[in-house]
Amino acid sequence: MASLDVSDVLDDPDFLDTTLMLRPRAVTVGQDGIASSTDGWLPFAGVVIPDGGQDLIQSGEGDAVQGDITIYTRTELTAGDSQRAADTVLWDGDPYRVINAQAWRYGSGYFRAVCKLAILNSEQSPNDDAGFLG
Repeated sequence: MASLDVSDVLDDPDFLDTTLMLRPRAVTVGQDGIASSTDGWLPFAGVVIPDGGQDLIQSGEGDAVQGDITIYTRTELTAGDSQRAADTVLWDGDPYRVINAQAWRYGSGYFRAVCKLAILNSEQSPNDDAGFLG
């Protein structure tokens, strides 16, 4: 199968979202054996594709909102490894956690990242990683 280069589409300003923010989190383990993370918000650009919108999930434990997005970007995103926790992406006012990231072969230097909505209660702040209903 021939390689398809989609760089013209993914770099097109009509599709490229330049308002994305990335919070990479490096994990370090101190001499006392306790892990800590360093982080900060960085701007980046990418094409965001919502995967089905946000869905209300109701269970005996309570209500939760669930949603996914896929991002195509030249910025390397990670779902986590031994040195970094999963990246958090801020899109459209909501934080999303990267759950799957890979180099994407259709284009030069792109990464594809699938992200899940990181907060379940819209009343929480995007900086609150509690992840449960308050």
